[in-house]
Amino acid sequence: MGRKLIVGAALLAGPILAGAFAQEWRKTVRVEVYLPEGARLFFEGREARPDWPMSRFESPPLPPGKYLYTITAIIPGPDGPRTVTRRLDVRPGDFESIDLREPGKRPTADVEYEPTPQKVVDSLLRLARITDKDVVWDLGCGDGRIPVTAAERYGCKASGFDIDPERVKDSLANVRQHGVERLVTIERRDIFALDLSKGPTVVTLYLLPSLNARLLPRLRKLPPGSRVVSIAHRMADIRPDERIVVDTELGEFDVYLWRAETLRGD
Repeated sequence: MGRKLIVGAALLAGPILAGAFAQEWRKTVRVEVYLPEGARLFFEGREARPDWPMSRFESPPLPPGKYLYTITAIIPGPDGPRTVTRRLDVRPGDFESIDLREPGKRPTADVEYEPTPQKVVDSLLRLARITDKDVVWDLGCGDGRIPVTAAERYGCKASGFDIDPERVKDSLANVRQHGVERLVTIERRDIFALDLSKGPTVVTLYLLPSLNARLLPRLRKLPPGSRVVSIAHRMADIRPDERIVVDTELGEFDVYLWRAETLRGD
């Protein structure tokens, strides 16, 4: 499915950021919107022709700054049409996903599963400087390759959490295949209900900027010395302690690391 450009959108730009990500000049913002069939879609007040069930949009290259997009859908229903509006607070380089379908017709997870290239997994674990004393928690573990690799390569304990029962099934099969049942546990859990104040020393994420921001209050409760590693996406506007770029067969992946003290502003 081809991408649509956000043409002539009235972008509401805030001041140029002098801190986080200011060194990264002009990047696009990508947004995907899931809609029920027959819905009308408006981006910044201008009607767009939707592709059901999912439409993709991409902005022109934007300089660093804060941008607000308003997305509105008019959704038909038995009691007449209803209007739903979502506002996205984004930065250049962001990718966001919005699902405006009825809850029963949405996938279980908040973000569509996309396997992490193994080269990225290896690189992020090196970036986090994993040792056998660490405890790795992967939030939204997919097929479990991050906790499995951490246990297999470094001999540390690791846990994966996912809300989707199919992903939990895949992860458990991966754990058994690699023989790391002694070190790795997989649970079907809501990652936004986990207590991060005790347990992990390293938390790994491959979510979306909006979901990272939603997790931030819990991540700030991590013990001193803990690290958070995010694939591809920022953590609000908090500048990472370290950043690497991993070149894979699927393209380049940014990987960011924050220490717990940085997330708290200590």
